[in-house]
Amino acid sequence: MKNTLGSKILRAIVCIPAIIFIVTGLQFILDPAAAVKQFGMPLLDGVGRSSQIGDMAGFFLTCGLCVLIAVSTGKRVWFYPAAMLTSITAMGRILAWLLHDSALAKILVSPEIFFTDLFLFAASSQPAPLAPPAPAAPRTPANTQAPNTQ
Repeated sequence: MKNTLGSKILRAIVCIPAIIFIVTGLQFILDPAAAVKQFGMPLLDGVGRSSQIGDMAGFFLTCGLCVLIAVSTGKRVWFYPAAMLTSITAMGRILAWLLHDSALAKILVSPEIFFTDLFLFAASSQPAPLAPPAPAAPRTPANTQAPNTQ
């Protein structure tokens, strides 16, 4: 992103969900009983608890950190993992509703779609990476002249 007022505002806007995601991921590690309540889940027992905490913390920390890396490095490629995570999660919720008699979690799907769009917009607002220079043509007898010795 160029250093214009608009790009500064966009960077600040995308940092808001990134920070929320990181806080949520840390909450799953530090206070999982409180974290699961935000998502209408009970805190599971045994291996289920391990999966629940690890998967949810991994999801939110990865998503938030990728966005912060994209903002701090200016490399748009880092927005794509976050957009993929949020969009696939929204699609999974919709498929759970369509195929498995789950409640449609509109209150969770709507922000996921919004964040996906936001991350993709932020990525498109950054310049594309420069293509690497083309390799030099290999030297062959046909394109190599012997030095003039006369």
